[in-house]
Amino acid sequence: MAANPEIAAAPQSVTEAMVEALAARGVTHMFGVPGGECNLDFIAAADKAGMRFVLTRTETSASIMACVAAELTGAPGVAMTTRGPGLAAAANGIAYADLDRAPRLLIADGYEDDQAYISHQRIDQGAILAPMLRAQSDLREGDALGELDRLLTAASAQPPGPVYLEVAGSRIRRAAGPAPASVPASARAGAEPAALAEARALLAKARRPIIIAGLQARRPEAAAALNRFVEATGCPALTTYKAKGVVSERARLGLGLYANGVPEEPLLRAADLILLYGFDPVEGPPSPWRYADKPTVELSEHDHAHSLLHPEVLLIADIAATLDGLAGALPAPDWATEELAEAKHRLWTAALTPTGAGIAPSQLVEAARAAFPPETRIAIDAGAHMLPVLHLWQSGEANQSLISRGLSTMGFALPAAISASLVDPDRPTLAFTGDGGIMMCLGELGTAIQYGARPIVVVFNDSALTLIGAKQKRRQLAAAGVGFSDTDFATIAAGFGWWSRRVTDVEELPGAFAGARAAGRAALIDVVIDPAQYEAQILAIRG
Repeated sequence: MAANPEIAAAPQSVTEAMVEALAARGVTHMFGVPGGECNLDFIAAADKAGMRFVLTRTETSASIMACVAAELTGAPGVAMTTRGPGLAAAANGIAYADLDRAPRLLIADGYEDDQAYISHQRIDQGAILAPMLRAQSDLREGDALGELDRLLTAASAQPPGPVYLEVAGSRIRRAAGPAPASVPASARAGAEPAALAEARALLAKARRPIIIAGLQARRPEAAAALNRFVEATGCPALTTYKAKGVVSERARLGLGLYANGVPEEPLLRAADLILLYGFDPVEGPPSPWRYADKPTVELSEHDHAHSLLHPEVLLIADIAATLDGLAGALPAPDWATEELAEAKHRLWTAALTPTGAGIAPSQLVEAARAAFPPETRIAIDAGAHMLPVLHLWQSGEANQSLISRGLSTMGFALPAAISASLVDPDRPTLAFTGDGGIMMCLGELGTAIQYGARPIVVVFNDSALTLIGAKQKRRQLAAAGVGFSDTDFATIAAGFGWWSRRVTDVEELPGAFAGARAAGRAALIDVVIDPAQYEAQILAIRG
């Protein structure tokens, strides 16, 4: 039957064109809690374009999931909320994107220009988010697709971070104009020759250099350059929490973590040069830099708003290309094999503590390590439990370990693991969280079941904010305001459709992990922990 020439195809709307533009940049998932306005247009357009919309239980979790998707895929993370309370609830994820350097877009409803009479749910949404944003637009000026392109470019610039798009029906339901001409990505800046020569001269004098790699090193090109450098020069490397695994912690020269703590201090004191590679002080602990007496060369993609130290040479440029340019300047290091092996042993045994009456946190982590394959990706919440996980679990590549370090927000591990399971379903995903962290996002247990995510969640259940309690004890304050009533998270998870088990004895751990792996669906293991041993771990790692 011939087509009727009088029936023309409906013109593409701005919303549809925007979703297509996001898909072209590699976006596969959109996360959010919709209201009844423009959110529905984006959901319809996403469905039409084959992009999966994930309905989360809270806007905070949607915002975190979008950030994690960005970190794992390299494409912008996208979250969507309604106006007012939806936007306000997403702010924690915007703060994560800002401080943990994740490129992501938040889309929220606004009001039409002829709705000035409305005060219901009206807050200055752009002003609330502005201090954390790289850019924002309400589409009142400029071409809509051009504005989206401007926002996404800003989100990926250095340092990466969040951008905000506020929409109204009249601005997104109209016919889309022609797509803006694609602008080739600008090449990353090269290092200044004089500064590069100064850095090479410092490296040429070094006999016991050491690298500390930070969150910027997670970019694939940056991680590859770092591993080339380590292999070519024999220079040992430490990594920050965000960069964990960038140099495999199972390799001889991948020594472990820099946490401004006790285990790595003898090694750094013995060094005669520190090479900071993609280090961002946003990861640094709130204490002064301990190694101001060491010659330091820093390679960074951007300068820092709050500098932790003042290196002899600061090279702000493409860190991968800059490091490649420095490799030939470094003589063979004088580190003895036995010395590095001893330092690595010290780093990886600091979190081991004597066992008491209950299950020790280190016993739980070691049981998990024995149960899961080395390619497993882990997500770690904020809290005392993060210390044994970070310092006992070995990662072999960038982004195999997910953590909120710049913001250090609780309620991170569960949504992060769900997002990771959705965007990379073939890799096992294991979340480590405390009871305080999971209580902030329990509803997302339903999200995992609804969308077929299959993370395994381990709850360190000690009915307390243990890390805060340790600080309270150090200040010789009475124990108050840091304890929870007991909660059976296994029963709660079962109510959402998860496989679950509660564990109270260390001998039960292998069977629980085996059952979780065999379940074929999301699984949660609620482990009753003896919190007394955290104190020794905190002292051993942080001092």
